[in-house]
Amino acid sequence: MSRPRSGDPPRPPSGRWRRFVPMAVTVVLLWLRWRWLRLKRRLLRSELPEATERFHLAAARAMVRRSIRQQGLIIKAMQFLGSRADILREEYVETLSLLHDAVPPRPWEELRPLVEQELGGPVEELFAEFDTEAVAAASLAQVHRARLHDGTDVAVKVQYPGIERIVAWDLETIGWLTAVWARIETVIDFRPIAAEMQRNAPDEIDFVHEGRAAEEIATLIGDREDVVVPRIYWERSSRRVLTMDYLDGIKITNVEALREAGVDARQVADSLIDIYNVMILRRGMFHADPHPGNLFVLPSRDGKPDRIGLVDFGLTKRLPEEFRQQVVVLTSAIIAQHRADVSAAMEDMGFRTRVRDEETYYELGEAFLGDVLRSGQAYADQRLFAEVNVRLGRVLRANPLVEVPGDVVLIARVMGLLSGIGRTLDSRTDLMEAILPYLEEETAAAGRASA
Repeated sequence: MSRPRSGDPPRPPSGRWRRFVPMAVTVVLLWLRWRWLRLKRRLLRSELPEATERFHLAAARAMVRRSIRQQGLIIKAMQFLGSRADILREEYVETLSLLHDAVPPRPWEELRPLVEQELGGPVEELFAEFDTEAVAAASLAQVHRARLHDGTDVAVKVQYPGIERIVAWDLETIGWLTAVWARIETVIDFRPIAAEMQRNAPDEIDFVHEGRAAEEIATLIGDREDVVVPRIYWERSSRRVLTMDYLDGIKITNVEALREAGVDARQVADSLIDIYNVMILRRGMFHADPHPGNLFVLPSRDGKPDRIGLVDFGLTKRLPEEFRQQVVVLTSAIIAQHRADVSAAMEDMGFRTRVRDEETYYELGEAFLGDVLRSGQAYADQRLFAEVNVRLGRVLRANPLVEVPGDVVLIARVMGLLSGIGRTLDSRTDLMEAILPYLEEETAAAGRASA
């Protein structure tokens, strides 16, 4: 492969220590500055709002700069944080969200040999047209627009050369940093997220898996008119190249563009919640990475309603049928505030605390879903999250969690991302009202089965 041309973005650093050291230094320096600011606020008995704002803005910018230099899974982790408009300060949301559009694409000369090797021929013969300028670049791959010989417009997703080794090194870095963080801070424990990244990383760099997952999701929600999943073209796809329909849509969080296109952002939020209710509660399989870079709105045309386009199915989860039913049971118990049922459902799902205690399980259930449903809000905001986190921290310090089912971590991740998007779209969705029909449907089905 040829080297990037002059002016092209540099390749991400390669090697375990070149991946680890810069990230560790960045995190440690930010943590030390944060501790110093907290000490000054305590000594002066003042919140120092201007100094606090300056710190968080500087920290967010430092995280963006480091992420762009490191690329790989580091960018993916920061994109996830930047999507959490429900719980993070605006300095982080506004700054980290830039990563969805600021990831530097690799030079086409670097990717062309991979495409031709994977698909078995020259690009000029494989496609009628191929735009060598990337239309999007993400943490693990970038997308080029092309046209098949039958005239179909397609998006060609090409994995970065050498990304598998970078992913392995980044998983080590993230695992170490989250473990150290858990020893020195009690605000948020990132270790379950790191563990879930470790479990899912192999699927995310296997485009055959992604293509098949896209087709399964398309079948599961194919009866809906408000969502579209791109078709996969297997004759132009492989483990590291994926060709699919090109979706010409608006990024879901671009509220101004949605408004100009005549799209009701709140209706989009309603549809998005309902789509995920269907996937998780009814079908038991869901797109588990709904950050703004993977969701587009296709404005109504040709008599079709506004549709939400889902892309990037590398992180997709199929729940075992028994686990899906347990999710429904747990959700029903949380809504009904039945402590014994919440405790039993969580134990059945695989939650374990140091000491078996019904109250601990109940508080976990409230933090997981109950507080948001009963808040009267369409999403968890920073105030609610802070209140839940303080109460949950107190409970877990007395009786820590020792085991968390990985599938629940993914569901919680999805709920967090949807909450952030809901806040951006100024959602007014009544979450309780949105969920209840699916719970009642499951209860009715169970009643028929036992009759």
